Amino acid sequence: MVIFERIVDLQNELFQLRKQGRTIGLVPTMGALHDGHASLVRQSVQQNDATVVSVFL
Repeated sequence: MVIFERIVDLQNELFQLRKQGRTIGLVPTMGALHDGHASLVRQSVQQNDATVVSVFL
């Protein structure tokens, strides 16, 4: 797991992944994290090469 604190760092990482032809899943969250979010993360991990989870509180 990598935690990005600056958007530019995330953008650079995503650029490199796309350049390699890798797939990227996004699980956006808002509010309290719950089992539904965990389920979406598991599904994204199974279906993609990389998964990004945004945590907005």
